[in-house]
Amino acid sequence: MAVGVAVLFSCLASPGPAQGQAPESPSTPPSQAAACPPSPIKLSPGGGPKSRFTMLIRVNKLENVAQYSYLQGAYGRIRAQDIFVVNTRFPGMSPGEAMQIVAGLQQSCPCNRIIALNGLGIDPARPGYALSLVDTPGVWGVLLDWERRDWGLARATNPRLSKWKRRFGRSINRLGSVVGQVAGSVQAANTGINKVGAAPSFFGDWQYGRIARMLDHNNRRFGHRKGGIQVVATQAACRKFGGRNPGMRKVAGRLFHQYGKSNRRTSNLALQISFSLNARPKRHLPIRSVPTKRAANCAATALHRGGGAILFWASPESMETLFATGRLAGLRPSG
Repeated sequence: MAVGVAVLFSCLASPGPAQGQAPESPSTPPSQAAACPPSPIKLSPGGGPKSRFTMLIRVNKLENVAQYSYLQGAYGRIRAQDIFVVNTRFPGMSPGEAMQIVAGLQQSCPCNRIIALNGLGIDPARPGYALSLVDTPGVWGVLLDWERRDWGLARATNPRLSKWKRRFGRSINRLGSVVGQVAGSVQAANTGINKVGAAPSFFGDWQYGRIARMLDHNNRRFGHRKGGIQVVATQAACRKFGGRNPGMRKVAGRLFHQYGKSNRRTSNLALQISFSLNARPKRHLPIRSVPTKRAANCAATALHRGGGAILFWASPESMETLFATGRLAGLRPSG
């Protein structure tokens, strides 16, 4: 019975979140981690929408570790195939806190994979360092956030960088160069990380299948033929439908079509959904304008369109409201 619980629910529940602290040592012995199923090689497994559904859960602070352990005890929505994304770009994030987050996740959620979401910076003491957590055991993969803001922050500490270029051809060449350098550093560190990917902005005229091909090429050094991972910032597609917003159905379909044309694995592609329990429709950013119910419907649309992995960009408090929705309960019953 203990094996079944470990495999199904993955995280060990805590009695409640402790502000600014990781969970205390669980009463369940560390040997329970041996009961974990093999980690998926791809971002999401195959099968129908419910089987494919893989949550990528953002972690901004150390206290989030205890909060998610508590939410798992309350709702039981997190599965072993889900992934925690440590946002090392978060303002105030220190190298020490990032390592503490990884240690806390390994302790409270021993079956779940961990990805470091890094910026493009060259200063290891600042948030957004491109090689954050590369030398930390227990991290499954590294994602580079490829957005104008991250490029600007990196440029502030590296005057050799020129201005951000929106044009796809120039951008993919730059991204390929940075990914290659990071992949080389990951290989040299040899701490068990075997995935390097990117989290680019979504633009209607970009070719994400070509980005996937470049990522696959750079991941061959880890023994993967098609192992590059990509999280596309599709959150604007979940805003109120109409006007210039094509909606998640069309956006997801376009991405999957590009992957098909490039003969890439859609199981290594994740879509992003940002939302808030305090959302207001007229606000500009999706994380401030997309309410929980719309986020749940948007996730269902992405899954039924063929998606599997979804990055939920939201606070633990907002994620609790998502866990409580009937739509998510249908995709992830608590058992």
